[in-house]
Amino acid sequence: MNEEEMELKNNAIIHKDNSLTRLDLSFLTHIELNEYKKSDLLAYWIKDFAEYHDQERTFNIAKSGVYSRGDVIKVNLGFNIGNELGGLHYCIVLNKYDNTRNGTLNVVPLTSRKDDKRYDLSTVNLGKELYNTFQAKIEKEKEKLQQILNELEKIEDIPINIQNIIEKERKYIEKMEQEISKMKKDSIVLINQITTISKQRIYKDVVRRNVKISSQSLDLIDEQIIKFFTK
Repeated sequence: MNEEEMELKNNAIIHKDNSLTRLDLSFLTHIELNEYKKSDLLAYWIKDFAEYHDQERTFNIAKSGVYSRGDVIKVNLGFNIGNELGGLHYCIVLNKYDNTRNGTLNVVPLTSRKDDKRYDLSTVNLGKELYNTFQAKIEKEKEKLQQILNELEKIEDIPINIQNIIEKERKYIEKMEQEISKMKKDSIVLINQITTISKQRIYKDVVRRNVKISSQSLDLIDEQIIKFFTK
């Protein structure tokens, strides 16, 4: 290792130590102020961000999927500042065109309607469209699972790997049912939170359901984007 490389390495170590010291101070401050949730969210995001960072060099964009305008995906928006939306949220893809070489997507996040909040031109209310769509797809998966269970009743000794797959699917369906129950209060499109994400942030468990909003809802979103940003 020559002198230049040694200096770069030493600087990297110094910067790493300084950032970890500052991060530790931030955690301690949150905890002392009884901001436990904020501390936890920051910790989760640091962990996720480190994993994304480590996986970036091996992330295969070509295998990450091709998305269409109107696709509903679940995204880790991370730990953000102020009124920026963070955490796990369903989002609607805005890209008209996507391909296997494109590593990013433009999306608009969704949230559940809150009874005590007023909504303006920065939002679009999709009603229960997403809830009904997800629920219909989950019901189909439950029917398929039940058909498999009915067939397995004819078998005396079910292989352990098959049992594990069945149990995993059952738990997954239960988890999704609990998750989408929040959509019963309407889904709100947050026009003012449109953002660009890496495809690394996408959770594949939702993608497999191939959920898409209607063309009518996309038209409403387009109209509101024009009103909010341009006219």
